[in-house]
Amino acid sequence: MPERPIPIEALLPHRAPMLLIGNIVSFDERQAVTRSVVKDHWPLTTHEGANALVLLELVAQTAGVNNGFKLLHNEGHKGDQRGWIVGIKKSRLFVGSIALGEEIEVESVNSYEYDNFREVEGVARIGDKIVAQVTLQLIQAAQKI
Repeated sequence: MPERPIPIEALLPHRAPMLLIGNIVSFDERQAVTRSVVKDHWPLTTHEGANALVLLELVAQTAGVNNGFKLLHNEGHKGDQRGWIVGIKKSRLFVGSIALGEEIEVESVNSYEYDNFREVEGVARIGDKIVAQVTLQLIQAAQKI
């Protein structure tokens, strides 16, 4: 992890209400770990809790942390801050919903990387319980012409 904290907004293009990550636990150019608390303003969330599909977005945003860091490291703050197009290759959700206030920890690891393509393995946990296992494919948006 870098010596001084980097704001989440420097690593991800997301802003409220779509920024779901609460804080970054650790990251480097290959992996990231984040924690988030389920909020009532999240997408797919009601007073009863969040639909488990938000776990897919949490894995994608966590993957964006370390891959955004790599861009920031290579191109600096004034570099091209393009986002990533994300596809779900495989997912297993072990819950149907998540209660408001629950803390979710997500770990993502780049399992394959070539040029602007990544395959990412992600795991979401609530406490010691795995609530999702996700494989994502990311490709960086084309550079502006």
